[in-house]
Amino acid sequence: MKLSIGNLPQSFTDEALEKLLSAHGKVEHLQIKRDKITKVSLGYGTAEMADADANKAIAALNGKEIEGKKLVLVNQEELTKAQNDAAKKKGSPAVAKPTFGRNQTSGGGNTGVQRRGGSRGS
Repeated sequence: MKLSIGNLPQSFTDEALEKLLSAHGKVEHLQIKRDKITKVSLGYGTAEMADADANKAIAALNGKEIEGKKLVLVNQEELTKAQNDAAKKKGSPAVAKPTFGRNQTSGGGNTGVQRRGGSRGS
């Protein structure tokens, strides 16, 4: 089972998270997402564990406070399904495409910059 882990303290390392999760079973893969340039934690990550072990970890750690932050652990498959269901209820696609420039339905120009007057040199 793949777990989504959120609200991690920025100071939390992969090793610390693995130690926390391994108390509930074997961690097959783990990754804390980091900024590409600064390498600072973005506060969320993923882990893979056997289904029974993952359920134990969710039950034990979801909502547990670490360094003043309450961890959020959820089954990633259920999270994705819930997000898709919510998007369907709103009547919008699961992933909305941004619109730019002349494709906007509300009118307006490309960038909002308007030039008035004659030639450039005047």
